[in-house]
Amino acid sequence: MIDASLRGVTIPLSVIVPTRDTRDLTLACLASVARSEGSGAFELILVDDGGRDGTAEAAAGAHPGIRTIVREEPGGFTVAANAGLRAAGGEVLLLLNSDAQVEPDAPARLLAAFSADPRLGAAGAELVDPDGAPQWSAGRRPSSLWLFALASGLPRALGRLPGYRRVKRPGVRGAAVDWVSGAALAIRRAAWVDAGPLDERFAFYCQDLEYGERLRRRGWRVALVEGARVRHRGGATIGRRGIPLLWADLVRWSALANGPRGARSAARAFAIGGRLRLAARSLAAPWIAESRRAAFREETDGYREALAAVRGWAR
Repeated sequence: MIDASLRGVTIPLSVIVPTRDTRDLTLACLASVARSEGSGAFELILVDDGGRDGTAEAAAGAHPGIRTIVREEPGGFTVAANAGLRAAGGEVLLLLNSDAQVEPDAPARLLAAFSADPRLGAAGAELVDPDGAPQWSAGRRPSSLWLFALASGLPRALGRLPGYRRVKRPGVRGAAVDWVSGAALAIRRAAWVDAGPLDERFAFYCQDLEYGERLRRRGWRVALVEGARVRHRGGATIGRRGIPLLWADLVRWSALANGPRGARSAARAFAIGGRLRLAARSLAAPWIAESRRAAFREETDGYREALAAVRGWAR
């Protein structure tokens, strides 16, 4: 990794990893960046957001060239991400979740996409599960029907059917995307300067959705770079809290993008879909294997909390 204290050095890529008490995941993430093609010219920035597990010290010991930003009190993912992005000196800024690991050629593929398109403002990596199964990596502007589908779990249930995922893979691919996932979000420095920081009104999610729309309004393009694969353990850094945070942030985005009526429509879509999911889980509960019952109950509680989180918006 390049020594960020050097002046007059052109840095092609800054990799920013926000973390809070995810030491083992973070070390694996940083190690994957260090193994990637061209990593000797990259700037690596770790933002420890009020953590207490020694992540910053362990990272500094493993990666002598790393730059660490230590926040004494946690401000949340978006605040930590902005702190790292502001400090970065690269021509391209790659925001990477601490529960993600880049494949060796992923950073080079992202950089090549920016080189090929001078109006590319943000590029997303192709996210996959640790076992290689595809994840949502990009998409179009969410509709109420999409929010209902997310809350109800119907697409997930269909995904278990043999052969379904070969016909319909998660997410939207190709040039026609409005947003790319913040789990591995690369931003051109010029676009960052033009559009400004991520919106800190979002607790954990949807800053990538809002940012993609903001860039596109300012004339920048947003694209998913297929083949730039990043293995992502979705939810590993936040657990069950992620469900209510996601639903609340999506309703918050709907309020900002579409006004009070849009927020009510989004909240009602979540309410209908969420109740349908809880009814299905209630029917399925007696048939869940003993070894999975504790996790099943915890996830069910997460959906109940998510319904409570959006209830006030539906009125």
